[in-house]
Amino acid sequence: MNERFEKLIAQSQTGGGTEWISEAELLEFNEYLAQRGFGVSRMEVARAKGGTVRPNHGYEVTPQPFPGDDDHWMNHFDPVRSAAYVREQVQYAKADGALFDYKVWAEQP
Repeated sequence: MNERFEKLIAQSQTGGGTEWISEAELLEFNEYLAQRGFGVSRMEVARAKGGTVRPNHGYEVTPQPFPGDDDHWMNHFDPVRSAAYVREQVQYAKADGALFDYKVWAEQP
């Protein structure tokens, strides 16, 4: 058991979500969550450094779907799909050329 990630899981199930974590830690934590049967139900993003494009909410995982995101709810109910969706969002954010920190809320479907 990963003590750090277990602490983050406990935080992720509160109203405040996790503490801000780096992209690298998010990607590891994301895989850990999926292995434990958790999906990311919400994710906030904050620029850590670099980049020139103003970040938008499209980098986040929102509780409600954006128009045209028909698979949104499936990402909440399937931990494997959730993990893949988070990886996609990180890649999308990286296209900005900046580093971001992330705050996560997770749940078991």
